[in-house]
Amino acid sequence: MQLISRARARDRSSGRPLKTVFQTWKDAGVHLRRGQVHLIASGPGVGKSALALTIAVRSEARGIYFSADSDVATQYARLAAMLTGEPVSRVNEAIERKNTAEFDKHVDGFTRIRFEFDAAPSLTTIEENVWCYADIHGRWPELVILDNLGNGIDDSGGDGFVALENILAFLHELARKTKACVVVLHHLVGMWEDGVTPAPLSGLRGKVSKISVLVINLYREADDDGFGPERLGCAIVKNRGGKASAAGRYCVSLNLDLERMDISDIEEPESNFWEKEAV
Repeated sequence: MQLISRARARDRSSGRPLKTVFQTWKDAGVHLRRGQVHLIASGPGVGKSALALTIAVRSEARGIYFSADSDVATQYARLAAMLTGEPVSRVNEAIERKNTAEFDKHVDGFTRIRFEFDAAPSLTTIEENVWCYADIHGRWPELVILDNLGNGIDDSGGDGFVALENILAFLHELARKTKACVVVLHHLVGMWEDGVTPAPLSGLRGKVSKISVLVINLYREADDDGFGPERLGCAIVKNRGGKASAAGRYCVSLNLDLERMDISDIEEPESNFWEKEAV
């Protein structure tokens, strides 16, 4: 037991935000902070894995990416496209031809993040990887990404939604102990799986929203005619550090080009957030 002032003096890195990845998020009061757990959810194919990799690259944080949902070839193609601006299809063609030298030099230079490709990582696996990282580098990881929550295995024997809660509780303790910024990807359910409308907080699979300080539900936007460039909608449904709407009515938008794995701010960020009126 201690005074909060002394606790804070001994815990300077906890709560410190990572480098801003999107100015749009910052303007909306969204920050990814060390020592805390953040949840990003969507239906399949919306772009949450691309968003997580973008965070890993642009935050300049050092850490671990548990890529349970995507294999090595998929992540290689995404990362190569992201680092070079080339289309993912061109990277995949190079992989098929076994001629990836032009991409290898870029991917090999990305050493800040270590990847673990266990398709069903247990809590023990996650903990061992974090301790191994600390042993090798002499410091805790600044960023830990789990892609995604449903792939994790609860060592305590819990199953179903209980297992999801147990995994998040473990990651919460891990974030507190290591001061890592923990980002967890998750799925939406029911009518929200189509990825075309902002989902409320209750749209989370298992309704596992209690532990995370931030919950963002993703969806796809397009111009009114349906033929313009796609955008990635971000419904901020929980945010202990700022504004949010559990009903999914506080949203911001980002440019989205998954062919080149490019997610970025829209040029006019001041016109980039909106609140959906109740219906």
